[in-house]
Amino acid sequence: MNDNRPEPRLSCLNGIPEGFTEIEPCDIASVFPGPAIMHIEGERQPPLFISALLHGNETTGLLALQELIRTLGLPARRPPRSMIVFIGNTAATARGVRRLEGEPDYNRIWNGGELPEHRLARQVLDLVATERPLAAVDIHNNTGKNPHYACINSTNPAFVHLARRFGKTIVYFTEPHEVISMALSRFCPSVTLECGRSGQSQGISHVADYLLHCLTMDPEELFSPPNNHHNEIYHTIARIVVTGDADLVFGDCRHDTDICFREDIEGLNFVPLPAGTPLGHAGGKTFPLKIVDNEDRDVTSRYLRVENGRIVTREPTVPSMFTRDAAVIRQDCFGYLMEPYPLETPG
Repeated sequence: MNDNRPEPRLSCLNGIPEGFTEIEPCDIASVFPGPAIMHIEGERQPPLFISALLHGNETTGLLALQELIRTLGLPARRPPRSMIVFIGNTAATARGVRRLEGEPDYNRIWNGGELPEHRLARQVLDLVATERPLAAVDIHNNTGKNPHYACINSTNPAFVHLARRFGKTIVYFTEPHEVISMALSRFCPSVTLECGRSGQSQGISHVADYLLHCLTMDPEELFSPPNNHHNEIYHTIARIVVTGDADLVFGDCRHDTDICFREDIEGLNFVPLPAGTPLGHAGGKTFPLKIVDNEDRDVTSRYLRVENGRIVTREPTVPSMFTRDAAVIRQDCFGYLMEPYPLETPG
């Protein structure tokens, strides 16, 4: 990490700053010079906590908030419930990247540490501890082809019901444990929304509608299952990383390439894969993929094998977040492996 970078300073604003609903993501610095909290007073308490732009190139959260504010007629009117809105990595947003070089991932700073960003996270969490929100919603996008889905870090019924209201697909995960939703789960039911690719109109409207529902629901509703609770629920069990500076190719495989994933690799997300499913080819002297489970153990040999250069699955699994975005692969991971989760809840 670059220790000479400026320390991010959290701005706390009462209300919605002028120009918020009109700005483009690339111009966000004109309204928010750095990370910011907006306190928006509503008709009821406790507030709803909403976080967006923890990753600068995932703009659906910002655009959905703009749509929500226009729909509610704010600030001329008050929202049905108070809101605390955290706007995260504005510097990365202005440049259209996940994070800047030399800084940590803003969704991996929420479990302690000594960097300036960890201090920023503690400020936000101290505020949340004081306000005790009704619920917390963190908004993200995928780079790969995925359905809209909600993630939870607890199988407590309130968390499940909060996720169910977003859609059919739910993912339960406990790693990475440094994410904001995990930290917020100590104070209230929390959910992470994964809304497809950044900026798509369908994702923006879906999130805006969901937030409006959260603002208008009674607290008792959070603990009551929706009418349709036939969800697909998965548990994330491992993540796939690319080691070193291995060459990455998609589709056009060459024998001298370290790793070549199949052309339609993103189309495998949320598709149950039987053992023996080909994922691509490995052409280097060393195998550049590593699979790490939730206990940080190397389980590569359990899930993958190489047959005459072909990379195939050893066990049935369900992938998520497989992506062709090389920058995301190197900054974070190639994707995750999941298994169906037999969650039983009343109702």
